[in-house]
Amino acid sequence: MDFPEARGGAVSADERVPVLFGPALSFADDLRAPDILPTRFASLAPAEAARHLFADLDAGLAARIEPGSVLVAGHGLGRGEGSAPAAQALAAAGFVVIVAASYADAFDEHCLAARLAPLEVDAPNVFHTGQRVRVNCEAGAIANLSSGDRQPIRNLTEAMLERLRAALGR
Repeated sequence: MDFPEARGGAVSADERVPVLFGPALSFADDLRAPDILPTRFASLAPAEAARHLFADLDAGLAARIEPGSVLVAGHGLGRGEGSAPAAQALAAAGFVVIVAASYADAFDEHCLAARLAPLEVDAPNVFHTGQRVRVNCEAGAIANLSSGDRQPIRNLTEAMLERLRAALGR
């Protein structure tokens, strides 16, 4: 793969990860994959599965998800069976970013495969449901536009940034 930085050039605007804005949908620690998408819906096509997101936590929540939403959770996001279908359903529902204190094994990879940015921050609890969030991967920060709180993105290595540019770039 040819990276502009390796050639001594800057990354063009067309190659950058766009700044993303959206309302937060926040959860505590240990939000499991079956909590995101109950196992009984995992075999559905992603667009159909998206209508059943969080069905066992709040049966009407999927209908209230706005396109461009940012899922925020604590530690251990995505544990359990069905993490790939859960990530695909989140993407189909219009989520653009997944923010957590930590991810279960492979859930972050499933998010990337679904073209979602799986980002880690130290204190996701500063983002509350309904608050507006701005995610600037190129600057390495997530801001809560409602409260003014900012969090640096902890897992944003150059390799991760390249993957996000490939998945989310224009």
